[in-house]
Amino acid sequence: MTLARFVRSLLLAGSVFCALAAPHAALARPGVVALEKSQYLQGDFTLNRHLSGFDKGLKSQGDFVLVPGAGLIWQTTAPFPGTTVLGPGGIVNIDANGDRNKLGTGEAQFGIFVDLISSVLEGNWSALENRFHVEFSPPGDDTWQVKLTPFGESAIGGQITDIVATGDTFVQQVRLNKPGGDFDDISLSRQQTRNLPLPDDKAALLPKAAGE
Repeated sequence: MTLARFVRSLLLAGSVFCALAAPHAALARPGVVALEKSQYLQGDFTLNRHLSGFDKGLKSQGDFVLVPGAGLIWQTTAPFPGTTVLGPGGIVNIDANGDRNKLGTGEAQFGIFVDLISSVLEGNWSALENRFHVEFSPPGDDTWQVKLTPFGESAIGGQITDIVATGDTFVQQVRLNKPGGDFDDISLSRQQTRNLPLPDDKAALLPKAAGE
């Protein structure tokens, strides 16, 4: 399973919020590492998709690279290798043979979606407050939790019940709850920030992120 299936469920929601106007560092809440414009975030992920009526979820693992404003590279290594690249120009699947399948064109909703998922992975909650009710739970000794509930009249409200993110220095867990009892759990680990430009192999997948 690739991120593409996860992406399609969110794309049905339409426009989520406007592109960010202020620097990421200025909007990130305390407790989350803020990415500068000259930085990117990398780490590993485990995605578990749970479907109502099935005892076991569908599990995939791999690594990701997030470049704010440029896009997200989501590389699945198990159970089947594959890469999904999300950028303002659309969504592209790349299989183990290097064959590319473009899932979308450069419509505004794709750029908006990149901003959405980037904001969640960065812990940039201020960017979501125009479409979500943002609720902060009392922090623990080293952790925090944020619940994002779509406003009732928003398009996304019919597709997502809520999003719950937990973490410490970085976002560590994201749970996306959907109507009908389905949900996706994304666990993030080994996260670290690095300075651009990207390594050559990653830059080839997301040229605009190469610092050109």
